[in-house]
Order: sequence, then C-alpha cells, then structure tokens
Amino acid sequence: MYVPRRSSSEVELQDKNEQEAGEPDADRIQEYASFLRRPSNTARIEDAAREYNFQAMKLLAADNDELLDREIMLYNLAVLKKRNVGLLSLPFTLIFFFSFAYSAFQHEDITNRYVIETGLTEALGSGAEDISQVQETWGWLNNFLFPALFNQVDILGNAMTDKLQWGRVLSYNMLVGPLFIEQERSPRALCEDDSDMAKDMYCYDVTKQDVENFGRTVTDFTITPAVNGEYGGGNVTDEERLEYYNSPFSASYGVSTSERRLRMMSPTYQDRLSGGALSAGVGQSGQFRALFFPNTPYHLLQERLNYLYRRQWLDKQTKHVTLYATLLNVEMGRPRLLNYMMTLSFARSGDVFTKLRMDTIFLEFWSGSMSMLADLGFGVMLLIVTVMEIVALKRSRARRTLLRHIKTSSFLLQVITIVVGWGIILVYQYMRMQTETLVKELEKIMENRQKDIPPEHNVEGAYFIDMSGKIAYFGGYVQIAVAQYHLPLMLRFFMAFRAQPRLGVVVNTLEACMLDILHFLVILLPSGIAYAISGCFIFGRRLEEFSDIKSAIGYCFKILTENEYDWPSLSEEHFWTTGIWVWSFMIFLAMIMLNMVLAIVLDVYSEQRKNAGKSEDIWKTVVSLWRIFRNRKTWVSVDTARKTLETAPRLFSKTDLQSYFPGMPPIQLETLVNEEKQTAANIFAGPEQMQRTMRLAMSMKVEMDKVSEAIEELHNCSYRPDPESTSAPLPDDHWMTEIRGEMARQNHSLLQMQWQLQRIGWQSQVLSWLEKNQDPGAAAGSGSASSQGGGGLEPGQQPGIGKQASMQTWQQQRKPKWASNSANWSKGAYAEVELVEDPTGVVWSWPGDDGGDQDVFILKDDNRVLMGV
Repeated sequence: MYVPRRSSSEVELQDKNEQEAGEPDADRIQEYASFLRRPSNTARIEDAAREYNFQAMKLLAADNDELLDREIMLYNLAVLKKRNVGLLSLPFTLIFFFSFAYSAFQHEDITNRYVIETGLTEALGSGAEDISQVQETWGWLNNFLFPALFNQVDILGNAMTDKLQWGRVLSYNMLVGPLFIEQERSPRALCEDDSDMAKDMYCYDVTKQDVENFGRTVTDFTITPAVNGEYGGGNVTDEERLEYYNSPFSASYGVSTSERRLRMMSPTYQDRLSGGALSAGVGQSGQFRALFFPNTPYHLLQERLNYLYRRQWLDKQTKHVTLYATLLNVEMGRPRLLNYMMTLSFARSGDVFTKLRMDTIFLEFWSGSMSMLADLGFGVMLLIVTVMEIVALKRSRARRTLLRHIKTSSFLLQVITIVVGWGIILVYQYMRMQTETLVKELEKIMENRQKDIPPEHNVEGAYFIDMSGKIAYFGGYVQIAVAQYHLPLMLRFFMAFRAQPRLGVVVNTLEACMLDILHFLVILLPSGIAYAISGCFIFGRRLEEFSDIKSAIGYCFKILTENEYDWPSLSEEHFWTTGIWVWSFMIFLAMIMLNMVLAIVLDVYSEQRKNAGKSEDIWKTVVSLWRIFRNRKTWVSVDTARKTLETAPRLFSKTDLQSYFPGMPPIQLETLVNEEKQTAANIFAGPEQMQRTMRLAMSMKVEMDKVSEAIEELHNCSYRPDPESTSAPLPDDHWMTEIRGEMARQNHSLLQMQWQLQRIGWQSQVLSWLEKNQDPGAAAGSGSASSQGGGGLEPGQQPGIGKQASMQTWQQQRKPKWASNSANWSKGAYAEVELVEDPTGVVWSWPGDDGGDQDVFILKDDNRVLMGV
C-alpha cells in the first residue's frame, strides 16, 4: 500500500484546521454532558436500554425452542397469580351476591306482596279511573270505596253484630285505625289581569293555600241522635256528634303539631298531577281532614259522608284530596300492615288525575332462621370486604402508591359496595326500631277497638296513620336502595371474570368501548332531545305520550329501541309533518346512530379478541383448577416459583427449569413451558407487534421526509429553522454556522479514522520488511523461543523477529537519513525509541527493495515515540 508523503507543515496545517472547525469547544461539550446527565434523561435512557435489551433477549428466546425467557415466565406467573386470585374470588363473590339477594327477598317478601297488594289495589281502586270532575268523587266514595273498606256483612250478605269483624277487605285484610281523608284548598279571589279582561271572574290560584273555615249552611239535614249503648266504650252526646260532623270544615284537625309527618307522595308524582305540586303534606296547617272509624255503623258512615256532600266539602277551591288507610294481614307469611294511599288531583282544566299507592310494613323483622342466617352471612361477607380494603389501603400507603390505588375503578366499586352495604344494614335496623314503636301504637288501636271507643272520643287513630305513612314512605326508598345495590354486586362479577382470559375479552371490551360510547352519547342525546321537543310541539296537545318533555323523551327512547310506533295516532293530524318527523327519526337515529353503537362494540371486541390470541377457554380453566386440586401436595405455588426464577439466568432451558423445581409435577412443567412459548409467539407474531412495526416504519418515513425537505431547502439556500425549536432569536446565517460546524465535526471524525488506517498500513509494511530481512540465526532463535515459551512474545517483540539481532540488522541496513549515528536507535526496544531530532514527529524515508523510497512516521506519545506505519 502506497501512502503519499506528507511534510510536517501539512500535518500541522491539518491539525490546526481540525481544531478550528471540527472540535466543539469545552463549554458546549460540558452543556451536552450536563443535558444527558439530567435525572429525567438518564432514567429515560436507562429504561430504553432495558427495553431494547429485553426485546433482544425475547427474540433470542423466541427463535430457539430450547431456550426459555425468565422475564416472560415471570410475567406469565404474575398473570397466573392474578388469574388464580380472581378465580378464587369468584366463589366469594357468588356467596356475597346470593347471601344479600336471599336476605333481601326474605325481608321484602316480593311474591306475597304482589299477591296481596294487587288484590287490594283492584278492590280499593275500582271506579277511581272514571272520576272526571269534582262531584263524581262523592259517587265513587259512596258506591265503591266505602262498601269495600267498611264491610259489615258476611259472605251471605247477613249483617255481622261482632264489630271486631267489621272492616274486612277481601275477607283477610282488616282495617285498623280510621280512614283518613284530607284536602288542600286554593283561595277564591278575583282574577288579576293587566288587560282587565277577566276582572269580573273568580280565580283559584293553585300556588296558594286557603286556611279559612268554609262550608255551606244546611237547615234541612237531620243528624241521627246519639243513643246510649251504641258504643261499648262510652256514650256520646248530640253536641259531640255535631262537632264531629263539622270538624272537617276547620283546618288542621286530627293531628297535633308535634305529630305531623312529612309528605308521603314522591315529588315525581306530584309534578305529574295537574293543578300544581302538592304542598308540604299530611298534617300541615291549611289542610282539612275527615276521619271515619271502622267501628262506626255503616248507616252513620253514609250519613256523615252525605253531610259532607250537602255542605260541599269538595268544591271549586279543592286542589287535592288524599285518602289514607291501614290494613292488617296475618294470613300470608309474616304479619304485615298495608298502607293504602289514594290521591285525587283536581286540575283547573276540569280533569281529575288519580294515583293509587300500596306499601307494606312488616311487623316482624325476620321470617325465620334462614332469614337470620342470610343476614349473618351478608354481614360477615361485607365485613371481610371492608377489612380487605382497609389492608389494601395500608399497603398502598406503605408503598407510597395510595393515590394511584384510589384512582382505580376497582377502588370506587369497593367504596360503593362497602358504604351502601353498611348503610342498608343501618337503615334496616332503624326501620326495625320504628316498626317496634309502630307495633306499640297498633296495640293501642286494637285495644280501643276492643273497647269500642266512640269515634267522637277516639284520638289514637290519627297519629297511627301518620306514623305508618312515614315508615311506608321511608321504606319505599329503602326498597330502591336494595334494588340498586345488586348492580355494584353484579359489577364485582366482572372483576372476577376478568381473571379468565376468554371471559376477560368480554369485560375488556365493555371497559374499552365505554369511553367511545360516552363520546357517542354527546351526539346522540342532543339529537334525541331535539326530536322529543319537536314531538311535543307536533303531538303534545293531543297525545299524552308527548304532553311534556319527560314523557316525550321516554316515548322517543321506546321508538328507538323497539322500532315500533302508533302511526294512526301520530298521523291523525298533519300527515306530511308526521311523516317527516317519523321517517327522519327512524333513518337518522334508529338506523344510523343506533347501529353505530353496535359497530363501536364489535370493533373493540375484534381488537380485544386479536390481542388475546389463542386464550384459554373457560372449560380448560376448570380443568386446570381440577389439576391443581388433584396435585395440590406436589404443586409448586406461584410465589415459590417467582422467588426461585428471580435469581435464575435470563435464558435457560427446560432441563434447567426442571432442576430448579425437582418435585414439580410434569403437567405443571409442561404448562409453564407451553405458556412461555405461547406468550413469546403472541408478542412477536401478534397484532400488537405488527402495530409497533408499522408505527416505527411510519415514524421513520415521516422523519426521512423531513430530512429530504431540509436537504432540498439547503440545496436551494432557503432553509430556515423551526421558530418553536429555539427560545431566543438567531441571526440569519445561524443555520449556515450550524451546518459548517456539523460538517467540520464529521470531517474531523473521518480524518481520524483515515489516519488510523494509515498507521495500521504503515505498521504492516514495516513488519513485512523486517520479516524479509531478518538473519537466519535470529529466525532460529525466535523459533526456539517461540517453541519454548508456548508461542508467547516478550514485550516489545514482534512475531518472527529477534529482539536484539533484528534490531541491529535493521539499524545497520536501513539507517534513517536524518540519523547521524546509530546511537539514536540503541535506546529502547523495537518500535519504541526516543526521538531526539523532532519533538512532534517526523516523516523519513529509506530505500525500498523495489528501488523506491519507503516512508516511516514516528509520532511522539508521552516523551516516547511510536514508530508508525
């Protein structure tokens, strides 16, 4: 290899240029180093290095069937532990759910409640749907309600003399306490109209309440005189009876201020009743009440009812009429009270709206030993869940991951389960105490009935009705809480199902598509509400389904889900308007929007199914659990396997794995190996790896495009750096400075590489020449030394060259031109001599074998010089 001769001046010039253009200054080097040493960058670089190392090792393990990857196996063991915990929690979740469900069924007794309440609803609500105006209320009371509620004849139609048998509804439900009828009234005043068009008319404002005594004076009505012995509990006078008949025309009768209760009607139903919302409820001032006791002879009941009618107790000022009654049933299951409430709302349009509600109050808390056992089981399960969550919170706090633990959906579900569960237990205990108090009041009612206390003297019934109504109203909300509590318990099944791979696909699909569905609802809900509002304007004045916004939204949802609608009723008026509304609703919402929800779910399911790969189905999971149970004595636990493999090499064989666990059953060993290979195959051949590859390729394509554009701009001298990439304004030629500096650094690196290659070439030439010119004695000595020393070389010795003989021969035959004598070469070993003539380095020549000159360069290094080639 021929290398052109370079003078010392050329070498100095090159070094100077490299120092000026190529070498970055010390400040910049320090800046780069400090940037790389930042904690965030250091951690990121270390994470990236570990990730690449992990991927490389997994590739090696995946390509070799005999090798197993420790990290993949540890990952599989972690998944296996989580799956085992989830599968083992499934029986606990089942017991938790069914213990609460059975306990709730025992307390609520739904089947018997349905049988009893539906019969009473039909018997005590018959004819109420035919009431269309105020005056028809009297006919319904006289012809339907009173005969059914105050029955005083047997099944043959004969009058019963035993008053304890009076008031039996459907033979088995006995009326206890009075029938409580109350009304709210509006004031009567001249209409207030700015235009004076209705100044001569009377208006009845439903937002106000009238508390004044009222009643028409009648002179032709005869009240039956009181008779001694009519009631076994005492006698009454005519004056007391008259006062008793007139009491409903005065406000706030029957319940003292301290015995008033909250309203019993749900606000939802109050809004539905025409004539405005109900006032604060039963027992407040401004309400007028009439009480009818079951021990009153039926002819006196009719007489008093007729007296109220003649005095016009119900008139144009009446807003609402509410009837309360309590019945006792001891025939079906536990003894219970049935709270009857009928509400009549008189709209100012002339219509009458009715609502009937029947609630059950159980007088005994448990139905038997099974009910007590179910409550105990639910309480124990809830206590276990509470303790486990407290332990989990303590562990998270110790690991400093408390905030991350709180943000998980499982923690929210646990909180709901625990808080609502204990709340239901406390509410049941509260209702139990209230029921015990109600039983004491019931005993007083039954005692007064046995004593046959006259209704004119009886003051116990009003408070009993008040208390039973409050408990029934509160119990309705408890039933809602019990019903809704089954939903979080159901969601706990999803947490357990996720442990099984195939079931986990379904659970992960629901969780993954939830966010997309929520975003989709942002579009769907306004569209549906818009159609509901539009339907109110088109159909609201003639169809009840569109008479208000809430009903319209419900009916539109019904059309959307069922794809059914009453076309004749909708198109009865304005055919084309109805057609446009219906057809656009069906096409846009029912066909397009609703099917998009299904498309979202199917798309996410397909992705989750591909990610799962060849996952284990539920039957194989059951078989695996059976194998674990059958080999439980020799089965290696997951924690033991993980602890042992953590100290194993990164890659090991199946034989090594067997040596780690000598007593492991063969089926467990094969399962671990097969799962490791399957996981590796899913990682490197699955859709996730393909997605990563495609993303990497696309990112490289984007960056290459940017580089190509930058090169083209550089070629056209139109390159400008991104303003966002610099924090301070730069001079116009700053980009040229950057380019020059970068090119100088690259040139310097290439020159250094070329210089190293030249040195290697020169050394090779010198060694070749020395081998050709060594004397036979030296060669023999070298061979002898080589054979004796096992082929080793002494320091400073080259292969095939004697240490002293070769040096002297070379010095005598090839003496440098610049060396005046051989003393300059006598010091030091071969290829390492002291330089006397030039302190920086020199190029010198000697005659070659081919007649030409050979160049040798000697470069100073730490006061020693290396003979370079």
